[in-house]
Amino acid sequence: MLTFVSFIGISQTPQLSWQFANVEVINAGTQLQFDVEVKASEAGSFHRDLQIYFDYNTVGFGSDIVASGAISYTPLALMNTHYSVVNMADNTTSKFAIITEADNEMGAVGSASDFNEVTMTYQGLLRFTIDIDDNTALAGIAFDEALMNGGQYYQSTSVIEPVKYVDPCLYTNDLSTLKLSVFYGQITYLNAANTPLTSCTVELNDGAPVGYANTDINGNYAFAGYADGSYTLYTTSTNVWGGVTVFDALYIEAAASGYDMAAFLGWVNLNYLAADVDGNASVDVFDVLYAKALAAEYAGLEVFEIYKFEDQSIDIISGLGNQDYKGICNGDVDESYTPPAK
Repeated sequence: MLTFVSFIGISQTPQLSWQFANVEVINAGTQLQFDVEVKASEAGSFHRDLQIYFDYNTVGFGSDIVASGAISYTPLALMNTHYSVVNMADNTTSKFAIITEADNEMGAVGSASDFNEVTMTYQGLLRFTIDIDDNTALAGIAFDEALMNGGQYYQSTSVIEPVKYVDPCLYTNDLSTLKLSVFYGQITYLNAANTPLTSCTVELNDGAPVGYANTDINGNYAFAGYADGSYTLYTTSTNVWGGVTVFDALYIEAAASGYDMAAFLGWVNLNYLAADVDGNASVDVFDVLYAKALAAEYAGLEVFEIYKFEDQSIDIISGLGNQDYKGICNGDVDESYTPPAK
């Protein structure tokens, strides 16, 4: 069990407030990521020794997440210089503990040259990533207030000795009822390589937008904690557009002339969306002209240099689901383009 010794009992007025922030289920529902942030009630206190204890649901994450290697951390603003993690441990089979400490805590009074100020607005201390064992469980994550209260110290501007923050701390929220259930999928380009599409934003909509997710380097996206029901996914992309050549213009001209491109070249709905370059719900002579202009790289056509996706109708059942789908550059009907990696 981690314990921390109170050095001196100097009464001071600053009081800490803690919160969880930027909570996200990532990597296709396999991990939970969140930040622990903290702020002070008054200006002028510098982070010296701060410690975090939180409980978690072993059904969702397994037991002893430190020993099992299921948890990792990334330093944030209050830890980016001058500090180290001096202990990280399983306090119990379902309780995590970590202690941070200033590298020069016994060598200087509080100042920006050796410490980071705990400001009056929330700042990130650490970002945690925990492997998920069971997506049907609740996170059950909450600060252990009894262990955290009385164990937080700052460096004053007048003495080297540690000074205790006001006991108790304040706690803004918890993740006790957060659903680890996730709806996830992968977006790839409609080409032979099935290139993952990064830099896509997916909107979850049930008649109005209820959430957004961004694709990662593998084209994966995920939504966590949403109620069961029917939704639509709308997708946009900031990827670099390209791929339109004279061959695309010829194929679009054939489609505009009435050729059955599904039978001729195996076109699917997304090819027809890409052939409708001007987006008027019809493949016609104007699309041919625009495709030729895009192939010739005429200026002033940026409005057409976009990615297209079919809207996805999906169902979330018991918080779970999966939908993989594809995107294509407007006009790239022959599927020749490979989006650059980001």
